[in-house]
Amino acid sequence: MNTDILTKENILNKIDLQDAFNHYLQPYHNKGVLKHGKLISNPFLGEKQKTPSFNIYKAKSGNWKYKDFATGDEGDIFDLVMRLKQCDFREALIMINQDFSLNLSYDTPKVSFEIQLKEAWQSEDLKYWLPYGIKESILKHFRVSAIQNYTRINTPGKPNSFNSSSQNPIYGYKISEDCYKIYSPLSSRSRFAWLGNKPEAYIFGYEQLPKTGNRVFITGGEKDVLSLYAHNEAAICFNSETANPPPKIMDNLKARFKEVIVLYDIDHTGITQSIKLSSNYGLHRMLLPEKLMKDKGKDISDFYALGHNLSIAEVKIEMAEPLEEIQLLSTKTLAKENDYMPLLLETQKVLTKRKAKLIHKTPPLLFHNDVGILYPRTINVIQGKAGVHKSRLAETICSALIKKEYCDSDLLNFRRNTQQAVTVCYVDTERNLTEQFPYALQQILKKTGYQREDTPEDFDYISLLQVPRKDRFSALTSYIRRVKQMYSGHVIIILDVITDCIPDFNRSSDSMQLIDLMNDSINSEDVTFLALIHENPGSTDKARGHLGTELLNKATTAIQIGFEKDNNRRPTDLIVLNVLKFRGGKRPEPFHIKYCEQTNGLIEADADLIDESVRSRRTKADLFEIQQQISRMLRSSIQSRTLVEELASFFDCSERTIRERLQECIDKRIPIANGKGVPSVLQKKKEGKEVFYSLAPIQRGQKQKTMQL
Repeated sequence: MNTDILTKENILNKIDLQDAFNHYLQPYHNKGVLKHGKLISNPFLGEKQKTPSFNIYKAKSGNWKYKDFATGDEGDIFDLVMRLKQCDFREALIMINQDFSLNLSYDTPKVSFEIQLKEAWQSEDLKYWLPYGIKESILKHFRVSAIQNYTRINTPGKPNSFNSSSQNPIYGYKISEDCYKIYSPLSSRSRFAWLGNKPEAYIFGYEQLPKTGNRVFITGGEKDVLSLYAHNEAAICFNSETANPPPKIMDNLKARFKEVIVLYDIDHTGITQSIKLSSNYGLHRMLLPEKLMKDKGKDISDFYALGHNLSIAEVKIEMAEPLEEIQLLSTKTLAKENDYMPLLLETQKVLTKRKAKLIHKTPPLLFHNDVGILYPRTINVIQGKAGVHKSRLAETICSALIKKEYCDSDLLNFRRNTQQAVTVCYVDTERNLTEQFPYALQQILKKTGYQREDTPEDFDYISLLQVPRKDRFSALTSYIRRVKQMYSGHVIIILDVITDCIPDFNRSSDSMQLIDLMNDSINSEDVTFLALIHENPGSTDKARGHLGTELLNKATTAIQIGFEKDNNRRPTDLIVLNVLKFRGGKRPEPFHIKYCEQTNGLIEADADLIDESVRSRRTKADLFEIQQQISRMLRSSIQSRTLVEELASFFDCSERTIRERLQECIDKRIPIANGKGVPSVLQKKKEGKEVFYSLAPIQRGQKQKTMQL
């Protein structure tokens, strides 16, 4: 074995696993060096655990692993890196190799085979495929070749050669330049063999799928894929029926096709595995008639070869079992004498069934630059100071969700999931009814391909402006109830602005009443919320009131919009969208836009404007800019040298300057918003030999200092 190649085994031989775990977990705790069994909060969770239950431990095998006793999360160092960095296995290997300077080569081993393809398809080579409806053009489309001979070199000096003949034809599925899957259908020894570097996740037919379609089949083998394609059906297969498909692929298929159907062999293995796959991912199953077995057939290609088609009555489709939804108790339907035990026990039953299945991540409703940004049954936030175009951003998102397919409007790279029908309900509370809100509605329709006179069925809107503030919560509740009754599909409710929907956004009872209404709706109905909220005036980034704090706690995605500032902290024309919170994975990078007077809307900022702003703020480590950057970076405790190096690199200044600015933030107790938007102060603490910086929330009644600018 070559010890210089990047492999899992070579990495394990070169690193200390306990050190590796400590390296990647350091930003997520304040406990110094983690030892066997030392508990910390689970780093995969969006919020800290009240009772930490995540630890690393040395297994009986001698390898270090992680486990969370509360959530059931467990795995090795590679699993940890894949989850923390949102990457695949290969990317995790590369990352560990770079982080620990292992100097392992990315070069793959020398290909250990030789292959001779036939120059062209001959009639004798096509005889095997024709009964299944598979023609030469299809074979070429899927990169299938007839093979003259091939040689496998298992060990140096001991090659094994195989020759094709009329009694034993050999075919090859070309996976890459250095990999083939060999198919010898009439061989008495082995029908399949791999040549070269077998891929970790093998999917045949995926590249040939249409972008979208009515249905796609997951079937048992390559020949089945080819046969289905020959009969105008889209299909893929994995390496075998027992293979566990990558969740990302399943998400992709569900987003692109209206139906994803499992069509495996009708033998014991095929039936068992199709039930398992269907149950885990909520997929339909197609069942071929049992009479196929009597004709010595068992799969879809045999089915076609015997002259059948999928429209015959004997072909059955077993619909996917809907994944159980936990119906939460309505805020207005209390149990008799406050006895919630029946509800709790029923919920426990549902959870017991649900946890036994593979949890399938629901596809997003809205993408931004191909990153899912808005997910079904969630609460989401757009926050920013007054006058930073929050409503125009919401209008752009609204347009992207209801846009006609042929419309090519510039919508800031937002696009909807075309496989998920939605209705958008826009609730406005601020703009007047004579000009401002009607004009905003016109702008939404204009960007979607509609005329201003049109009334799309998937777009609803109301204004609460004329409703007294004390009655707005009741009016909103009635509207949401009406929306649930009117629209059968998924509904996205935009609240612009949410603080105007209740009597007092600083009163906890009012705030929690609205939060409970939203939580109740997303758990019991196909509803998603996008709430707009103002930030407090001044330098803090906190959303207004008690409602703002609770809203950010409950949010799945929180987007902050605001003007970039120049060296003198005056707003520029450049607007930045910063994702403060993102439960869908790794937080997306900030995105720059600007206001366009010609279209009276938002457009992408050009590169020159962005570069000018970046150069401006990096030439001077302004204390206010330092404060803003700390707010973005410090989501948890961070080592002093790491923070100083990253800030010095960002602002292109000396580390000494950065250390002086950080100390000034500490000495003046300058308020800095933490990851939840809560005003906090910077503090540093020594753990062993290391110094760590963190943000500590300012307690009520605690004196704050205001920056003198």
